Amino acid sequence: MSRKVYIKPPPPTKTLLVSLIVVGALFLAFAVVFFIGIQAELGEAKPVVALFFLIFAAVSITIIVHAVKSLRLIKEGKFEIAEIGGDATETESDFATKLRDLEALKKERLISEEEYLKKRAEMMREKW
Repeated sequence: MSRKVYIKPPPPTKTLLVSLIVVGALFLAFAVVFFIGIQAELGEAKPVVALFFLIFAAVSITIIVHAVKSLRLIKEGKFEIAEIGGDATETESDFATKLRDLEALKKERLISEEEYLKKRAEMMREKW
């Protein structure tokens, strides 16, 4: 079964996200005001300029929505960075590698004989 890894982002992250919301709102206001202001002078270019400002407004809204969503996730403590594990089972080589690593720890005297035997027995009980 997989598990998700969450982090607590550094304090500047909240400030950055609030800044993104403000900038996104300013961009959106700029797009609306500027388009309304020059609409009479556009002539034949009106559809192209309208499309540009529509895309500009969509990007601004996307920035705002993403920043608000990220702030909410931070507040709830659910700022996910990765998903570990999954349905894939370990292969035999992974199991052998773990046993070799455990043996190396024992040889280098980083773990005691009791710790080695306990961990090895635990590993042998796992499905492999």
